[in-house]
Amino acid sequence: MINSLKANPFHVVIGSVQVAIGIYLIIHDSYFSWPPIVAGVANDDIVGATFVVLGCLMLAWVLDKRRSARENHIVLALSAGFMTALSLYQLVHVLILGVDMPWISNAALAAIIMLLARRSDSE
Repeated sequence: MINSLKANPFHVVIGSVQVAIGIYLIIHDSYFSWPPIVAGVANDDIVGATFVVLGCLMLAWVLDKRRSARENHIVLALSAGFMTALSLYQLVHVLILGVDMPWISNAALAAIIMLLARRSDSE
């Protein structure tokens, strides 16, 4: 198990951060406020749960002995998509409302996920 964690440190960090982001979004029910029509959907616990599930899937891939490249690509693509969407939605909040949101760090994480996906092995 330790060897699996050492062999895939980026996956471990990204998976853990996505679980933490998901838990944060689940706990904070009014994190997003603009536009009001979309805020209700964006603040839904399903959005946070999606991040938790993606993070857990990434961590499960690390611990899986067979480590399918296809599964890795799917999880990385979904993670990059969701992190990019989160970053853009946070950027919109910064530009429109002027509220502080961690869009830069989330965009950087999305870029790292994309680089990891690009460099990952394929079958």
